[in-house]
Amino acid sequence: MLRLAHLVLLLSLFICSAVAAKDLEQQEIEFKENPNKLLIKLSKSTEFPLQFTSKDQFTQIARELGYEPIELQRDLEVLARVNLETNLSSPTKYDDAKLLIEQLDLISSTAFDEAMVIMLKARLRARENKEYQPIVVQYMDALNKVNTDMSLQATLFKYILHEHLGGLNMMLLQSAPSLSHYNRYREIAYQLHNDYFIAEAETALGKYYNRNGDKAKSLQHFSEAFRLASGVNYPMLKSQALINLARTYRDLEQWEDALKYAHEAAEIQQQLGFETYLAETLNVIAMVYEGQEKWSKAVDYYLNAQQVNERVGNVIAVGINFHNMGGIYSKLNNIPAALNALQRANDIFRTLKTNHYLVHNELLFTQINAQQGDWTETIDHAKKTLELAKKLKQTDIQIETLGYLSTAYRKTNDLNAAIDAVETIITLTNSHEENPEDNKGYSELTEQKLKFELTLVSNKLEQQAAKSKHHQLMIILLAFSLSIAVAVVIFVWRKLRLKNSLYLNAKTLNNIEPMAQLPGYRAFIEKLDTLDPTKPQTLAMINVGELNNLDIQLGLTESRALMQKLMIQMSQHLNTEVFMIRSGLLACYFNQQRDADYIYDALVLCLEKLKTIQPTIPHFAHLHDAHQASIGHINLPLLANPDVNISAQLHFETLQYALAAAIDIKEKPVYVSLRPLNFAPAAIFMPPLYLNLTQALNRGIIRAESNRNTLEINWPKS
Repeated sequence: MLRLAHLVLLLSLFICSAVAAKDLEQQEIEFKENPNKLLIKLSKSTEFPLQFTSKDQFTQIARELGYEPIELQRDLEVLARVNLETNLSSPTKYDDAKLLIEQLDLISSTAFDEAMVIMLKARLRARENKEYQPIVVQYMDALNKVNTDMSLQATLFKYILHEHLGGLNMMLLQSAPSLSHYNRYREIAYQLHNDYFIAEAETALGKYYNRNGDKAKSLQHFSEAFRLASGVNYPMLKSQALINLARTYRDLEQWEDALKYAHEAAEIQQQLGFETYLAETLNVIAMVYEGQEKWSKAVDYYLNAQQVNERVGNVIAVGINFHNMGGIYSKLNNIPAALNALQRANDIFRTLKTNHYLVHNELLFTQINAQQGDWTETIDHAKKTLELAKKLKQTDIQIETLGYLSTAYRKTNDLNAAIDAVETIITLTNSHEENPEDNKGYSELTEQKLKFELTLVSNKLEQQAAKSKHHQLMIILLAFSLSIAVAVVIFVWRKLRLKNSLYLNAKTLNNIEPMAQLPGYRAFIEKLDTLDPTKPQTLAMINVGELNNLDIQLGLTESRALMQKLMIQMSQHLNTEVFMIRSGLLACYFNQQRDADYIYDALVLCLEKLKTIQPTIPHFAHLHDAHQASIGHINLPLLANPDVNISAQLHFETLQYALAAAIDIKEKPVYVSLRPLNFAPAAIFMPPLYLNLTQALNRGIIRAESNRNTLEINWPKS
């Protein structure tokens, strides 16, 4: 049981240390990717600036903030480093860094703490004074203090120190120390097993070999960095891989690809607000145009880079821009502008004591003056160049400068000095070791080009395969979605079709008389609703007394057949549409005006024919008198005023009123026709309809016509 507890404890400690390691590495990645965001985050969590004058006060403040003192100290160290970044947009970053360094110096107690403070002081000195040689000494002092510390925290710190030392020595043209630090930088990255750190280390080595002219090794490291950067999702790292690709393609004189990758890098850097890197990228674009001899475009991009460098306060980069523009202006034969730009670069390099840049600027001064035949200035700048080249042990620059100097002496008739310059060139040339690795280097470069192109092709194939899989998945999803959509549409269409069919069936059923299954009251009302009220038309309602109970007397089947025959005969003889209201009661619509006499005669004829073909009808066979037929009749429109609208139901009830009067007359067959006078008001056709119609008849507003004595009519009342 005790062993199990120990195992659980060890496992917990291992997990906690792994998580802590991951946090430290992630913070370092965040530092490199987005220092502005990290600055805001740390400033908020540490409540910077803090006020304390002793370690005890610091410990108390840490506890109040919910920190362990050592954790707060580490966050303040990172905050100080962030404030010293050139990419940071804070206007008070150097003042904040000074305060933090003073406070960290106050609370430092271990070798690691002291090393961190030394490094921070050196970095601040570099930012303010651009004194790089003393800074290398300070960095080495910091490195010596933590060299034997194997903790993750110290390992990450050594990783940072070797990165900075490699860059500083490369700026100072100290190739051997620079390569040594970069190799150690790379070793630590692989030791940490972090692809981000490895990609950065490979990039640094690629830059080193590129600057030293070893294109084969440069390509090797850049291609590896590009491969690793393509596998992680960090925009800053990706932009660095892209700009290095741009440099590589520039060196290979593949201009279109160089511009493509450079512009992609610039876009990321603009989005992230990393103006220092953006200026570097703009310089690469300018160099691409310079390589194509597109001088005007090159100048434009150099000027853009210069504006960015001035904005971020990168004075050395401003000087380099002036140097580059001086070379371009000389190509454009704008010598005053070229000399002016070079002089401004000279001023910056001399002020900052950056001889490794100054020597190249003086050499370009010498070259331009020699081209212009200004031999006095050529001699002056050549001597300055030689002095700097000797200090920096730049044999190639000495030889080239002596060539210009010998020409200048010959042109000024100083032949002894010219001979001395030539002899010095011979001596330097003989002492300068030839590189036996040239052919080998060329073969390696060719091999690395092929490897690099193979890497790019492989990456493109992988991307195409991923895109293809993505497209296939999208097509499958689209086809599946389309199938579902089609199925839904078909389902909805069938549902609507079924509902429409049910609706039409219901409408048909609604319009037929339920017992006889013939067009009935609702069909008649629907017909009236569709009429044009301004056209002359006729409505009639017919009641055949002998047929009122026909459905009971003959049964539903026989009565239905007989009523169908009667309706067909009436439709044919009267040229009308016939609707069955109930057994023996029919409604007729005429699309033109018909007199009541016409309807009466046609009805009598139909009933006689029915009698002959259906002798079994009760009462018909033994009937010697006229049939008990009654007709109600009206002509449309009922009122002369076209603006008055009378509903279909009121038309129907008016017909019922006329039929009720006809049924009341004992002598059959009979019809009663109602015709309102032209001045009849619309109110007579309003509910209660029967009462209003009776009063209108009594007042003479409505005229009644019949084949019988109208005076004997007993008008119905409501």
